[in-house]
Amino acid sequence: MKMVMVVYRHSVDQDIRRVLKGLDVVNFADAPKVFGIGDAGHAFGSITWPGHHAIILSAMEELQADRIIEVLKEFRDHMAQMRGGTKIPMRVFVLPCERMI
Repeated sequence: MKMVMVVYRHSVDQDIRRVLKGLDVVNFADAPKVFGIGDAGHAFGSITWPGHHAIILSAMEELQADRIIEVLKEFRDHMAQMRGGTKIPMRVFVLPCERMI
């Protein structure tokens, strides 16, 4: 199994969720409001650094993880093209995952 972790700026939340729903990702853990610093800048939910990030974690079989990564890459490239080449603030990580209980 694999654990797919999608970290993204909250501004693209509905788009990310639509993509995942279209891929039948129905079992996941959701951290809808996290703060941090990344390539897109600071996001601390303050006047100085507005905004926040979100994280979705989902455990799945390796083939499904591969498909999700492929589609999220296509989504990222499509969104960048629509934004004149500016990449969307999203990162995807895959970790080995073993069900223990």
